[in-house]
Amino acid sequence: MTSRLFSFTRALVFCAVFVPAALRAQQVPAPDVSELALPPGDVDLSGRIAPQLLKAKGKVEVWVQLQESPLAAAQADAEDSGLPLTREAQRAHLAKLEDQHDELSFTAQSLGAEELGRVSRAHNAVAFSIDAAKLPSLAAHPGVLAIRPVINYTLDLSETVPYIGATAVQNSGITGDGVRVAVLDTGIDYTHRNLRGSGTAGDYTKAYGTSVDDPRNRTIDPTVFPTSKVVGGFDFVGEHWPSGPRTEDPNPIDCGGPIACSGGHGSHVADIIGGSSRDGKHKGVAPGTKLYALKVCSSVSNACSGVALLKAMDFAVDPDGDGDVSDHVDVINMSLGQAYGQIEDDLTFASENAVRLGVVVVTAAGNSGNKPYVVSSPSIGPGVISVAQTQVPSARFYPLIINSPASIAGTYKNTETVGWAPIGNGFLGKDVVYTGRSCPSDPLLANPAGKIALVLRGLCAVSLKVDKVVSAGAIGVLVMMADASDPISFSYGGGTHLAPTLIITLDTGLKIRSVPVANVTVHDSQPLVKSIVGSSARGPSYSFQTIKPEIGAPGASVSAVCGTGTGESSFGGTSGATPAEVKARLMNTAETGILTAPNLFGSQPAPVTRIGAGEVRVDRAVATKTIAWVANSESASVSFGYSAVARERDFHKKVLVYNFSKSTRTYSVSMTLRDPANQAAAAIETEVPASIRVPGHSLRAFDVQISIDPTKLPLWSLNGGPQGGNGALLTALELDGAITLHDAIDTIHVPWHVLPHRAADVRAEEDEVELHAGTGSLELTNQGATAGRVEVFSWTGSSPKIPRQLLPGPGDNFAVINLGQVGVRLVKVGSSSAVQFGINTFGRRSHPNYPAEFDVAINANADFTQGYLVFNGELGGFDASGQNVSTVVNLATGKTTTKFFTDADLNSANVIMTALLADVGLTSTSQFKFSIYAFDNYFTGNQTDAILNMTYTLAQPRFIATGIPAGGVPVGGSSVLTVSAVAGGDTASPSQKGVLLLSRDAARREALPIRVHADNEQDRN
Repeated sequence: MTSRLFSFTRALVFCAVFVPAALRAQQVPAPDVSELALPPGDVDLSGRIAPQLLKAKGKVEVWVQLQESPLAAAQADAEDSGLPLTREAQRAHLAKLEDQHDELSFTAQSLGAEELGRVSRAHNAVAFSIDAAKLPSLAAHPGVLAIRPVINYTLDLSETVPYIGATAVQNSGITGDGVRVAVLDTGIDYTHRNLRGSGTAGDYTKAYGTSVDDPRNRTIDPTVFPTSKVVGGFDFVGEHWPSGPRTEDPNPIDCGGPIACSGGHGSHVADIIGGSSRDGKHKGVAPGTKLYALKVCSSVSNACSGVALLKAMDFAVDPDGDGDVSDHVDVINMSLGQAYGQIEDDLTFASENAVRLGVVVVTAAGNSGNKPYVVSSPSIGPGVISVAQTQVPSARFYPLIINSPASIAGTYKNTETVGWAPIGNGFLGKDVVYTGRSCPSDPLLANPAGKIALVLRGLCAVSLKVDKVVSAGAIGVLVMMADASDPISFSYGGGTHLAPTLIITLDTGLKIRSVPVANVTVHDSQPLVKSIVGSSARGPSYSFQTIKPEIGAPGASVSAVCGTGTGESSFGGTSGATPAEVKARLMNTAETGILTAPNLFGSQPAPVTRIGAGEVRVDRAVATKTIAWVANSESASVSFGYSAVARERDFHKKVLVYNFSKSTRTYSVSMTLRDPANQAAAAIETEVPASIRVPGHSLRAFDVQISIDPTKLPLWSLNGGPQGGNGALLTALELDGAITLHDAIDTIHVPWHVLPHRAADVRAEEDEVELHAGTGSLELTNQGATAGRVEVFSWTGSSPKIPRQLLPGPGDNFAVINLGQVGVRLVKVGSSSAVQFGINTFGRRSHPNYPAEFDVAINANADFTQGYLVFNGELGGFDASGQNVSTVVNLATGKTTTKFFTDADLNSANVIMTALLADVGLTSTSQFKFSIYAFDNYFTGNQTDAILNMTYTLAQPRFIATGIPAGGVPVGGSSVLTVSAVAGGDTASPSQKGVLLLSRDAARREALPIRVHADNEQDRN
């Protein structure tokens, strides 16, 4: 996702032929699509546009998955059958896998490959570095299930512990004693006093040394490790990856303190989970836990190795490595992930295997913000606990007040703070100067002495920017975001000169820059407790359409600073929000009264797709005598998911309730909406029983039914283009709330969610049209709940459906984008002419950003040094905006232009890409050749399908189709589609075989290809 791979499998030779205007029989209808144009301003995509137009060459890192089940899955299957594997049977299974690995490795080595690692407990695969040209030979080895790339991931408390109820639990004597937690992160500073180390600089030097190259960080000093808190671990990544090779050693010490590195994250997380200072004043959520430090993330960047992660998962399910997984850890914590989480992700697959074995896997939902479907893998795994981040109790909102000039004066509420440079008393009536990017190596664009420095986010740590301008005399700092996203908090990244710092929006920053001098005040504040943090990632889950995240917890608090011995600092991100408890108890007992953002939306409750069941309350989770979850699910949430609803429809789920008490209990049952004022609320009716009776130590079930009348739903306003990152629109369209069970002892909740799309149902009476005297017609009907808007294209190509057995499954680490139908048409953008390419695929995508990229090659030569390429991708790069745009590449010059949003909906198989004719070297009368390619742009960058060598003339198609009203086929009515032949079109546009109707808001078929048969008279013309 940080780079693109255009891997074309066939060389194409194109030519341009101009058709005389005299041959055109009539003006081709050209709809105006000006609404797709991007707002004025520069769009910088240079960081992500590096087209590689040949197949991958040279060394690649891959996982080779074998067909046999890994040990965790084999044992889980055996336990499900009632005959768990004995210790000897487990070891025999591992021995068989080891033999298979040896045979595979022998084959790979004969092909010149280097083995990088092998896993057999949570996953069954071997990693290699191998020449890409040798992959077909490696795939031919017996027993190979799949070859896929190694995927790397990104790293995303004194007051929070009592706030979430953990102190009350600790005071009752429950401290996590006997619970073992594996922390997969940057390692742990086991010498820190909060983690039962000595807390001395000398012991940290013993453990790590004085630099990343010191041999002491590759060996164990038994005088400092293991400890009574950090009882074991391993370093699977080394100190130099990814800048250098990945290495392994037995010392999982975290890098930090006086060492110049990017570590420390794991020590923060470990302290929040199970820290306990020697004086008893500082305690994590479960201070009695034992920790395993599994170092999988870099000491020199925020990357986490895909090879290291799967090897660490193996360690966690068999810590002593004896082949018997009965000693697996109780909890695996991963504060990392990949946005827009996909089912094919191999770490998600390994996590699910661990869950089946009985391990509680807790992961961060991610820090990608309020964008639809952006929640990360592996947290999207059905059995994994996905944790959102909520505000700590002391969090406060500080508005920015611009006092003057009058043109921009006002109160700006969309702001964020940083824990390492608190506002304190703030600043009153101070002038602002813009100092630019303000990284350590940058010249300051203005003297900030005695003023407030306005700096631009980007390139270096925000704390280093603050250090630079404060060193130059600034008395406060405003940090403007570099894009249109909401302000977020930032972790400390170095620097000693600090001052009150406030994060503001790009728009606010540009307003300040637009005037000669702005005078500002930052002083008054309001509490943010019990609200969601703006950067916390939103669901629902991309692959499963389920509620993710599932629970929230304060993720920024005071915790151990690696390498300081005794130091603590504020820590931000969903990483800290992962206390270990069983999912149902945590979700059922969570605090539901969590707000979206009091500073921006007042008392608006946080949507379920941002907060899940609510904010964790550990004391309630421990105390409850009742739990509830959903049948045939791995979650305590009722997820109906997305549904395009064309007529009244019922949805059903079954909820299971278990009573831990000895006596029979009767619970009242109610189902409520989160936001009854939501316009969509009028469309839904809910039904649950008034009560349920559950005997002691018994399980009972009840049905949940919702009925949706789509005619009462608001019109669908989301899309994957300009609104692709608009969480507020998702909030307005989705329906959610809680099912509550109550008796004299317990009150528990189960969240529910549905995303209903008011849909059309456009159908054609036939899929072909016979022309008579050059014309023919076809009736279109619409039995849906909204007007059936249809976009008409010239149908130029098709691709067959790929057999199911060739498609990827969970853990395969690749995606297949299967083209279905494609078409082309001429459109207008104001007074300019443009070309649009309409693409329909087999299988809908929750969001058009991933895992599909479509490339249209126009008049390209054989080696792709001439011609043009049009492709779609996320504006700003991976996980930047949520908005999909269409970019043009001039293959001769390398110049790129991005002028239009991609016309694509959420949960859709349709994509429409737009380019001005002038930008692709065409006129309306140019005959051109084009090919359309589909790529997996999430996992591999590989081409997965193509439709080649189509020839077309925009102003002279073979056939045109008219008659569909601009507003669409009316509800309950019909429209007549009139198809006409164009004189000379069979020569000018020989690839057109009919018309392609791409239906918006479709409940059923999104693409209706209509084959056109010309009559004899037309053929003679």
